[in-house]
Amino acid sequence: MAQPKRDEQLARAFLELADTLVDGFHLVDFLHVMTDHVVELLDVAAAGLVMVDAQGRLVDVTASTHTAHQLGEEQVEFDEGPCRDCCSRHESVGPVDLTRQEAVDRWPRFTKAARTAGFGAVAAVPLRLREEVIGALNLFHTGPDALHPADLRLGQALADAATIGILHQRLAHDQAERVGQLQTALNSRIVIEQAKGVLVARLNLPPDAAFGRLRAHARSNRRSLTMLCAQVVEGTADIELFAAPPDAPQHP
Repeated sequence: MAQPKRDEQLARAFLELADTLVDGFHLVDFLHVMTDHVVELLDVAAAGLVMVDAQGRLVDVTASTHTAHQLGEEQVEFDEGPCRDCCSRHESVGPVDLTRQEAVDRWPRFTKAARTAGFGAVAAVPLRLREEVIGALNLFHTGPDALHPADLRLGQALADAATIGILHQRLAHDQAERVGQLQTALNSRIVIEQAKGVLVARLNLPPDAAFGRLRAHARSNRRSLTMLCAQVVEGTADIELFAAPPDAPQHP
C-alpha cells in the first residue's frame, strides 16, 4: 500500500473511531466500521469483536466475516479462546500458531473450529482504558506465522481509540441507556442475521457472501448497516442491489 494512501486511511480510521457523540449512534454499526478498518489496515484475514456485559459475561457482537462471527460465538459457547483469555487477564494474547500442539492443549475446541475454518494463527487485544476492559478484538490469519508485531501494535491502537469513543458515548447518557447499549447491539445483530438469511434464501448465496454484500453496500453508500438490514427484513429494500458481488474480495 502506498504510504500517502495508508496515511489517509489511518487518519480516517482514527477520526471515525472518535466520532461517537452523534445522533443515532449504534454500537453494532460502530464496531462493524472498526472491523472494516482493522481488515483494511492490518495484514489479517478477518477480525471479530466480543464485548463484556454488565454482569461481566462475554457477548459476541460482530466480525468482518460470517466465519469469524461464528468463531466468536463458539468462544463464548466453549468458554475458551483468545478473547476469553484477553478479557480475563486484561492483556493481549498471542499471536498463537493454531497448528501447534500448544494451541490444542490451551483451547481444544476453539482451535479445532478455527483450523476447520481455515485459520492458522490468532491473536486478541483488549478494548481497555486503564483498568477497565470492555471487550476484545480478535485477529485471524490463514498463515500460522503471519501475525506480525507491527500489526498487533496497530490493532491495539485502534482498539484503544474505539474504547475511548465507546466510553465517551456512554458518559453522555444516563445509567439506564448505558446498560441498554449492549442489548441494543445484540438486537441489531439479530436483524443482521435475519437479513443474511433473506439474501441466502432469495439470491442462493453462502452466508459469508451475503454478509459481505450487506457490509459492502452499507459502507459504499455511507448507510447504517443495522438500518439497511432492517429494510431487507421488512421487504422495503431492493434485493437485486445485492445480486452482484462487491469489488473487494471476500476472506474466509
